[in-house]
Amino acid sequence: MVNQPTAQDLVAWRSMIANRQKWQLMVKVTANCPHCGWRGQLADGRWKIGLNEPAVDNRANQALLVWLSKELNCPVSRLAISHGRTSGFKTIVAIN
Repeated sequence: MVNQPTAQDLVAWRSMIANRQKWQLMVKVTANCPHCGWRGQLADGRWKIGLNEPAVDNRANQALLVWLSKELNCPVSRLAISHGRTSGFKTIVAIN
């Protein structure tokens, strides 16, 4: 079974975003994966996420924000990539 955030992690993250608290998530994104979703966690704490979209014309970045907004039950407009727009290593933040 793939390591993924616990239900408690997701509840805490959703609460922080809903209450407009400072929140960020550091991830390693792999584009062109056969299945979209959590793929484990790196030793440095970053979460690995696989996406179906290619890393072309910002498609993987958009797919990441849409997928993550569904996981966190928040509007896509509340999330942004603050670092790593052109890299596989990204930092996602909640916009207040």
